[in-house]
Amino acid sequence: MTSLQTRLSAGLIVVLAMLTVLAVVIGGYSLRQLAEDFVASRVEHDIETLLAALEFDAAGHPQLAADRINATFRQPYSGHYYRIESAGVELYSRSLWDAELPLPPFATDRFTRTFANGPQGQHLLLVGRAFQVQGRPVTLLATEDFSPVSAGLRRLLLQFGLIALILFGGLLLIQRLIVRRGLAPLDQIRRELARLARGEIPQLPVVAPDEVRPLVTELNRLLELLGQRQQRARHALGNLAHALKTPLTALTQLTEQPPPLGTADLWRQEVSQQTQQIRSLIEREMKRARIVGGGNPGQRVLLNQEVADLIATLRLIHRGGNLRIEARIPPDSLFAGDRDDLLELLGNLLNNACEWAATTARLTVDAEREQVRLLVEDDGPGCPPEQLELLRQRGARIDESRTGYGLGLAIAADIVSQYGGVLRLGRSKDLGGFLAEATMPHPPDG
Repeated sequence: MTSLQTRLSAGLIVVLAMLTVLAVVIGGYSLRQLAEDFVASRVEHDIETLLAALEFDAAGHPQLAADRINATFRQPYSGHYYRIESAGVELYSRSLWDAELPLPPFATDRFTRTFANGPQGQHLLLVGRAFQVQGRPVTLLATEDFSPVSAGLRRLLLQFGLIALILFGGLLLIQRLIVRRGLAPLDQIRRELARLARGEIPQLPVVAPDEVRPLVTELNRLLELLGQRQQRARHALGNLAHALKTPLTALTQLTEQPPPLGTADLWRQEVSQQTQQIRSLIEREMKRARIVGGGNPGQRVLLNQEVADLIATLRLIHRGGNLRIEARIPPDSLFAGDRDDLLELLGNLLNNACEWAATTARLTVDAEREQVRLLVEDDGPGCPPEQLELLRQRGARIDESRTGYGLGLAIAADIVSQYGGVLRLGRSKDLGGFLAEATMPHPPDG
């Protein structure tokens, strides 16, 4: 059973069936108790009438005033019977004729109620009590035939059961319509997914119930991320193909024309240079292609640990000079993204700062709830404003093979862009050298 509609329908059917059966059982029990109380109250009234008609003769024997007795007690097998016992003398109603009527023990402070089989298979409700009349103990029992009431209750319960069954069927139909209506947005999303697979729409509509909207939003985010990666891969292939034309043409010319006499070393050096350029181009585009971007849901990188390892590596690389690498990172600062992207970004920016710094390269992290800011600065000569403008215009298409601050900035800009952030380049106010500030928002936790 994998269908949500089937699961919900089955669960609701079971619940409705249990509620219907429970309603019939409770309703039947309540109606029977109500009918039993009603009949018992009439019998208690008959007992009070008999008690008022009870007299004692001179010998102390009980007797009833005939003119005060209900006529139903004289009709044979009417179902209305009484039995009175006092001082060893028993009085029976004429309606009993010669039938026996059991006399169970009764309490003196309340009426006792029970059922018993009477003459001609009657189902009798017996009500009795022990009294003290004129100082004499008296036990009085009266009955009424409960069979007609039971038959009426059975007919009423049958009608009630039929009505409950009809209502059950109506509720089933209503709940099926409610389930279909409630699951209609999911069916709409299924149809939109089919359109998405056919390429008719770029993303799923965000109009959805609150329970489904986060899922749709996350799918759209993943689709956007996949689209960015696909576009980046296409751009990387186009850039690589375009960049390889010049060194491949040079290699072709070098291989087609044999080197002049005495220039073999220069020829090999030229071939090696073009080959190295090809290798650098391929490595650059592969780095760009490996950018994850956007951050996986729930993925967090602890900045202190990763930056400490990166700075230790940079100190080994640049240990020849008097260089100090500072890191100002608040404790427990997190980067909501891929670890390799973080290391690639900081590696490029810090390596540039170390190459151009006079004595100090500094990393400052400002991790807030909504975003993280990474500031990399040095005390070197800085970058002329016209070159900064050139870098801003060329952006991700900057030639990384040139010397200076262009090295690695294209990859850094790509990484920051993939995370929806901004890379700002300028001059450091504190150190006076170059400043690279990357601001990237944290993805929503969903």
